Amino acid sequence: MNKNRGQAMAIMIKAGKYNKVISLQKQVNEQNDYGGIVSKWKTVANIRAAVEPLQGREFFSGAVPLNENTVRIRIRYGTNVDNTMRVKYGNRSLEIMNIIDSKEAHKELQLICKELTGNGGN
Repeated sequence: MNKNRGQAMAIMIKAGKYNKVISLQKQVNEQNDYGGIVSKWKTVANIRAAVEPLQGREFFSGAVPLNENTVRIRIRYGTNVDNTMRVKYGNRSLEIMNIIDSKEAHKELQLICKELTGNGGN
């Protein structure tokens, strides 16, 4: 007989699953040396994550070929993140499109991100 019957079972997340380091960045306005306001990205947290490419496509914007990649990033629940932020992963910048609380278990967040890159050596 199962002694845990009728009780919620804890979801275990293996630490080795989060084998990459990402930076969460927030856009802030700062005053430059000339008194003007400039918008820039500021890192608010460096965290461990699992990074999984999901989908890619190529399209044209005018005469310029572009690539769009969709990436799922898994992080531990409790990280203060919202979809106005972006993810910096190496030299890649990823726009956060959706934030999903996996199974609504409050253990892991999935960030569904989009990366737009130029194609043609730029």
